[in-house]
Amino acid sequence: MYFVYILICLRTDRSYVGQTDNLIRRFHQHRDGLVRTTREKFVTPVMIHWEKYDTRSEAMRRERYYKSGSGHRTKQELISRMRAELCSSAPDEPLS
Repeated sequence: MYFVYILICLRTDRSYVGQTDNLIRRFHQHRDGLVRTTREKFVTPVMIHWEKYDTRSEAMRRERYYKSGSGHRTKQELISRMRAELCSSAPDEPLS
């Protein structure tokens, strides 16, 4: 089983797309600062979306899609929806 996931950092408003065969381990690596690409830019990563695939090639194809122009728009829509949900669940708490 392989996963494609989207992380956001609520403080910096950055997003990251990746793929892995162990979603929980990979999130912990991001959270603990063990991933070079997110170590300094993601103070508190939040996993907002993940998808499951049978093969690594399917997951890699989807990861490339999210990093493409049309996939970037889809990713931004997912992020906007999640931010709206976070705001509605804690209206008195600022996101940044």
